[in-house]
Amino acid sequence: MIKNKVIPQRKIKEINNLVDLFKNYKNVAVIEVANINDMQIQAMRKILRGKAVFRMSKKSLQLRAIEEFKNNSKKKNLDEFADNIPGQSSLVFTNLDLFELKKIFLENAWMVPAKPNEITPVDIWVPAGDTGLPTGQVISELNMTLKLPTRIMNDTIHVREDTRTHKAGDLVNIKQAAVLKKLGITPIESLIRLNFAWSDGEIIPEEILYMNMEQFNQDFARAYREALGVLFEMPFFSDDMTEEYIRKAASEANILNSIIFGEGIQEPIEEEEPKVDAKEEEEDDEEEIGIGGLFG
Repeated sequence: MIKNKVIPQRKIKEINNLVDLFKNYKNVAVIEVANINDMQIQAMRKILRGKAVFRMSKKSLQLRAIEEFKNNSKKKNLDEFADNIPGQSSLVFTNLDLFELKKIFLENAWMVPAKPNEITPVDIWVPAGDTGLPTGQVISELNMTLKLPTRIMNDTIHVREDTRTHKAGDLVNIKQAAVLKKLGITPIESLIRLNFAWSDGEIIPEEILYMNMEQFNQDFARAYREALGVLFEMPFFSDDMTEEYIRKAASEANILNSIIFGEGIQEPIEEEEPKVDAKEEEEDDEEEIGIGGLFG
């Protein structure tokens, strides 16, 4: 007989903690932490203290918590949310607007060392000056591995001039990465990036979170104007576009009047009824009464 596996108390506690976080926060973002420095996560926790909670739990515990929350809350799209969580990830619980959270992450990039056996996305430079490294075998590493122009001053190694060791797209091998790290060179920008998010029942994918909203608004406005242009050429009339038709007609009429008469459309002037003098009104009334009296 196979006995049911007993879940350790510490895991049950973590599951319950995650469920409570799901209940208390409307937004849950997912960040992949496999390639993020632990110190970077700790620094971001301090920045977002009181605004967001980071939980780096095992995926199995995250999935159990999501299932329990789904059964109790009846919220939508939690299965899809669970299916998209990567292996090594942190859940970020927050009531901040997700675009505001993304902005905070973007504003707090870290510079990190080049990784061994990886392509560098940027040029790598070693600045001129004192490396702080003592003379010895390390000087041959700087000269041979990175081809740096060096000299000895006050028992430390100095780089004679700013030197580019790698161009963007170059491979940084293991030895080069080790020497660059020893020099304290951190050329690579590391961002905490939102993979996707769940917002009170709605899934928000990465491409939406990182959409250029200014460009989107411009594209939308341009598409709207083009659509109106097509609509005005159609051989039919749409009732719900009446105001647009009127604005379009007025605009075109003003242009024509400007070309022909040198001025735009003038507001129509209502003709005023001629004013009648009070004395004349009295005479008219008296005349009407007099005539009426003849047929008494």
